[in-house]
Amino acid sequence: MDVELIPITDMPNKWIIYRPRTGLAFIGNHVMADLIRQIVTDSTHSESLPEQIAHFLNSVGFFTPDPPPPDNDFGAFRPRTAVLLMTNQCQLRCTYCYAAAGESNPQELTTELGFAAIDHVYQNAVEQGVSQFEVSFHGGGEPTFNWKTLVACAEYARQKPLRARLSLTSNGIWSRKQVQWVVNNLDGLSLSLDGSPATQDHHRPFMSGKGSSKWVMRTVEELDYHEFSYGIRMTATAPWEQLPEDVRFLCENTKCSSMQVEPAFNTTRGGHGDYRDDESSAFIAAYMEAFDIAERAGRFLHYSGARVGTITPTFCTAPVNALIVNGEGSLVTCYEVASPAHALSRISTIGKVENQQVRVDKPARDNLVNLMSERRDACKDCFCYWSCAGDCYARVFRDEPGGHQIRGTRCKINRSLTEQLLLRRIADSGGVWNKSVRSQRVAQTDSVITI
Repeated sequence: MDVELIPITDMPNKWIIYRPRTGLAFIGNHVMADLIRQIVTDSTHSESLPEQIAHFLNSVGFFTPDPPPPDNDFGAFRPRTAVLLMTNQCQLRCTYCYAAAGESNPQELTTELGFAAIDHVYQNAVEQGVSQFEVSFHGGGEPTFNWKTLVACAEYARQKPLRARLSLTSNGIWSRKQVQWVVNNLDGLSLSLDGSPATQDHHRPFMSGKGSSKWVMRTVEELDYHEFSYGIRMTATAPWEQLPEDVRFLCENTKCSSMQVEPAFNTTRGGHGDYRDDESSAFIAAYMEAFDIAERAGRFLHYSGARVGTITPTFCTAPVNALIVNGEGSLVTCYEVASPAHALSRISTIGKVENQQVRVDKPARDNLVNLMSERRDACKDCFCYWSCAGDCYARVFRDEPGGHQIRGTRCKINRSLTEQLLLRRIADSGGVWNKSVRSQRVAQTDSVITI
């Protein structure tokens, strides 16, 4: 029986009693917490519980057996999703861009590389007897910059006998003709948009310094007019107090039902800054305020490190179940590893596309999978074990000996937000959150997480 006893930060001698795999949570005092500890240590203690406590625990389903844990997908690498990193070029100069898009020598994915990746995942889907495969157009830069190749790859995928699910992650700086093509040809879209015009224009300007908000909001109007379903991916930076108002702006000016926000602590382009203790509390407070604003508007706001209700063996399926190809033809395990310049490129490159053939470097892939597994194994005592699953390796690993086992401020953010979201669910459910009894709003992630 998986049971977590989480001391509540602002409520002395009170604990969240949490069964992550059954989706049950309620608040208990020190007496209840001690009884739960005894039951976990020796199940026979449940037979001698005070009548009132035994009745309560039975009525909320506390003794429901855990379902079998989900299988991990770390074995044979037979991906049915191709992620095509289309280009390292971009018309924007976002202040926090991890790839410093547009500053390197132009590099674009060719149709030959794209077709080879599509052929590979399609064949895997056929051999596995499933009804569809996926193709995702992603960055390094702005995918639509390499427009002709993107369209050609989409058309090529659609010609396959199996259904192709096509998705795009983009900054939304498109012509009206491109908007129409997206609406008519894609199944999914993650739109990078940070909020109000002031925030968007400051952090996501054009190369000239001109703001981009007007252009993106024009795209939003077109998408909403056509009732095209899309998600918004926000990047939040200090001062964090602006985040709630940015979420409010998006709730009032778009029809998007689901928004994801990720904090960026870097102040320069070309990498990720370290998560800072002195800023984490301000982000947590701002996120929870923004979360409530979204809830009241009937929208869902989520952050990748705090996914209450999610039970997963891995934070993201990209490293284990996606064929990610960059413009050099390298197979990588994260969409952020667009070039060898990335700090984690050494452990993230697992093969090559050569002569239209996908060649996987199994020892290289096994090495990364082992590092990820070792990190998660060391997280077994954390109450985020099943939802965070060791966290995003691209965010938390360091390129140094033992760098995969470093725990920092992001872990603190994940735990704090998970605690607060559990308290929200308990309060919203009248004192006991039970996922199996009452439908809850939980994060529904795609096969590849955008973070």
